[in-house]
Amino acid sequence: MLRRITRNKQITIPKEFMERLHLNEGDYINIECEKDSIRLRPVVIDKFSSDDYKKLASKLDQLKNEAGIRYQDSRSTRKHLKQMMK
Repeated sequence: MLRRITRNKQITIPKEFMERLHLNEGDYINIECEKDSIRLRPVVIDKFSSDDYKKLASKLDQLKNEAGIRYQDSRSTRKHLKQMMK
């Protein structure tokens, strides 16, 4: 399928490709240059669930106690972690 590169160096992915690969606006793709071609592959970026955050906060509480870092509670630790991830 032929596509034109725009002035902003963009291409439009055909609707049928988007549907076939279950892609939506805002999804991520990995772009690789292979010899004389460009390869696009969908990428799923997993987000942490609230349960994952709780487990991570618990582990951080354990580590901060070992390292001597003091937070009031795991909620403060989670808040700090979320701020660091922005």
